[in-house]
Amino acid sequence: MNSSEQSLTRSYSQEDVQQILNIALAQYPNAGTELSYAQLLEIADELRIAPDTLKLAENKWLTQQSASEKFQEFDTYRKSKFQDKLGKYTITNACLVALNFLTGFGVPWSLYVLIFWGMGFGLDAWKLFYQRQGQAYDRAFQSWERKRKIQKSITGLIDKIV
Repeated sequence: MNSSEQSLTRSYSQEDVQQILNIALAQYPNAGTELSYAQLLEIADELRIAPDTLKLAENKWLTQQSASEKFQEFDTYRKSKFQDKLGKYTITNACLVALNFLTGFGVPWSLYVLIFWGMGFGLDAWKLFYQRQGQAYDRAFQSWERKRKIQKSITGLIDKIV
């Protein structure tokens, strides 16, 4: 059996095909340019993928992209809230430590505030940087999304009234 016959009888799993095509597309001469929908249909036709199946896959991909964008927006929101808390924590505790130092009392009472508030702040930091999945994250995301939808509907209602 010669090499051309061997290459025609070779078979690949779907995952292997996806990886090979990803590598091939990355090396495609026009890799920097986007493919048109017609080109996508042509590729699907060559792979014997029905147009309906391709449309369903595209819709699923669009849904996943939308969800990914929402999660990124939620993470950005959480970071901005954390930065607000960090600013308040820093300013307030700097003032308390300065007040404690200026009054000259022997007991460093401001350190108690610094430590206990800092423990809560540390938990917030852990949630932000290390808790990116799980039930607590999903609940926080759903709560944020619900508030965002309510704000949008209220804004839309006010815009219609005005």
